[in-house]
Order: sequence, then structure tokens, then C-alpha cells
Amino acid sequence: MKRILFVDDEPKVLEGLRRMLRSLRREWQMEFAEGGREALDCLAASPFDVVVTDMRMPGTDGAELLESIKRRYPATVRIILSGQCDRQAVLKCVGPAHQFLTKPCDSQTLKSTVARACALRDGMVDERHACLVSRVTSVPSHPSAHAELVAELGSPRPSMTRIAAIVSGDVGMAAKTLQLVSSSFFGTPQRVSDPAQAVHLLGLDTIKPLVLSADAFAPLDLDGEDVAWLERLSRHSLAVAAAASAIARAETDDAILIGDAFIAGLLHEVGTLVLARTSGRRGRRPYFGASDGASDRALRAHAGAYLMAIWGLPERVVTAIGLRHSPGISTEESFTPLAALHVADAVLGENLPDSLGSAATIDVEYLERIGCLDRLDRWRSLCRKTLPEGVPAR
Repeated sequence: MKRILFVDDEPKVLEGLRRMLRSLRREWQMEFAEGGREALDCLAASPFDVVVTDMRMPGTDGAELLESIKRRYPATVRIILSGQCDRQAVLKCVGPAHQFLTKPCDSQTLKSTVARACALRDGMVDERHACLVSRVTSVPSHPSAHAELVAELGSPRPSMTRIAAIVSGDVGMAAKTLQLVSSSFFGTPQRVSDPAQAVHLLGLDTIKPLVLSADAFAPLDLDGEDVAWLERLSRHSLAVAAAASAIARAETDDAILIGDAFIAGLLHEVGTLVLARTSGRRGRRPYFGASDGASDRALRAHAGAYLMAIWGLPERVVTAIGLRHSPGISTEESFTPLAALHVADAVLGENLPDSLGSAATIDVEYLERIGCLDRLDRWRSLCRKTLPEGVPAR
């Protein structure tokens, strides 16, 4: 049974939450703390899977509480549940909070948010990796892209078009931007399938302090060999995103599904980036280049899916990232972004000379189950058409 801690300095609010969530008593073990100090005492006594806290509280506010929890209890999922806060207050919680929910919040939204965050947590290989991923506040970006973004923001007349282009071309920046737009950090959550659109929704007044002071976009510390590896990962991710969306467009006119396929392709190696950063320079090498180990591939896939789940990205995107090497595990019976990503990643692994990892085997039984096996040859052709200029199709 999952242990959930709710924190608010107003007893009436806690009592309202207690009543609203009474039907979940058989699914969650819930405790309620009046303020940050009492919450830390509860955590010291016994661990919690999720903490849901108000932002504005006397003494220790929500951002300070979650920052402390991130340091002391990194595996705990951290959620803000608050009324409208000023921009400066929200900027403080962008790092320590995984998601931001706005009051009033109905029980179903709260339940689904907590349940999704916990589901993939149970599947992590070990506690150490769960802690590493949960502690992450930003997916590392390419140093040159980060420097280019900082320079553009520091120019006399920053261009939102240029800023959007920089963010869209970098996996780490795209992931963070989509997290902020998918949750209520800076307004109503938006279902966005294009990082450039997410940038425009956030606006210059939000992007600038996030980059320059909130450390929401942080470059990976690289040497010469590392730079080449990260450039390969970026090219591979952008190519898979293009191929996955091409497959999706051939199967449906559902713009949301097509967009989810693109985002899943763009972010499918997020777990590799996260584990590379958290392992430090000495431990980073196993994540660079090809890896034939199924357990290594599964770990990277699951780490990326878990981070995207606790960051609140769409469930279909999370599923595609996590199961792209083993789609047969899924219960899906029709075409979804998982099918598009699985095939795109495998085909480009066969065709891109600097692709990450060894070429994956396409699961024909899975494609047959979802009724798409007869389209495989067409999908292969579509993927090859997205190859960069000068790369011959195999």
C-alpha cells in the first residue's frame, strides 16, 4: 500500500483533503501534516512514497520542504498542490517539485497523478536508481546549445523563434520545457506535442529566469570524447522523432497521437542522459556508445520513462519510452506511439552509422497482435526517407 503525506498549514484544508480522499483509504495509507516542520518529523519517523504539499506556508514553505525532501529522501515523489502563486514563488519550486497541481483539485486528478508516479517507481531495478532519477531536476543539455540559448537570452532583442529552435533541437531542454507546460507550474496544463510551441506558451519572461537563475536547463560537463557521444545521441533522437511521427502520420490523422509519437522519439534516450549525469565522469562510460546488454537497455528505458512519468508527461509517451525494446509486454491491441517508436528506433539502428546501441529486433508478434504487421515494409520505407542527407538506406 502506498504511503502518501499531505502537507498544509491550514487544518481546514487538510480536513477537506481527508474527506475528499476517504474512498482511497484501501489503496493509500495517508497521513496529514500541519506545515513543513511536522512533515519532516513524519518523514523522519517513516518513509513516504509521495509528498503533496501546499506552496505558501509560514516557516518552511513548500519549495523549501521539497528541497529538503529531495536531499534527505530522494526516492519520494514531490508534488505541489497550491492556489495561484506569484512567479517568483513558482520559480523556487521548479527544481524540487516533480509536478504542480492547482487548487481546487478534484480527487480523480489527484489520484491519477499519484498513481502514475508510483506505478513506474515499483518497476525500477533497484532503490539506488530510483533515488538517482527522482533527484533529477533537469535533463542535461548539450553545452554548445546551452551557451547558444544563454547568448540569445542575453542579446538586446531576444528572438522567441530562435529560442524555440534551440530548445527544440536539444533533448534535455525539450524535456524540461514539456514538463513545465504539462503541469500547472505557469498556468493551465497544456497537452503540447511540440517543444517549440511549449516555449512560446511559457514566454520570454518565464524562459529567461528559468535558464539564467533557476538551473532548469543545465549543460552536461563534457570532455572531447563525451561531446562526440552527446552529438550522436542528439542526432539519433531527432532522427527517431522524425521517423516515428512519419509512421504515425501514415496510420492516423489524430494530431495528438502523431505529436506523442514525435515526443516519444525525441525523448526516448532521456534515461541515458540522466544516468550518464548522475554516474559522474568515472561511471559515465558504460552509457556511451553501443551496449548489447538487454538489462542495460532496459534500465535506461525505464529510467527515462520513470522521470517522464513523475514529470507528468502523457501516459502514451511514457509507455512508449519505457517499453520500446519490449513492446510485447504492453497490453495494447491497436496502433499507438509505442509501435511507431519501436519500429523507428529499430530501423534507424540498422541504418544510421553512428546510431546508439546495436540494432534492436522488431517484435513481429507484437505488430501482428495490434494488426500492423502487414504495414512493416511501408514503415521501414518511411523511416529510411527520414534519414539525413548522404546516409544510404540499407
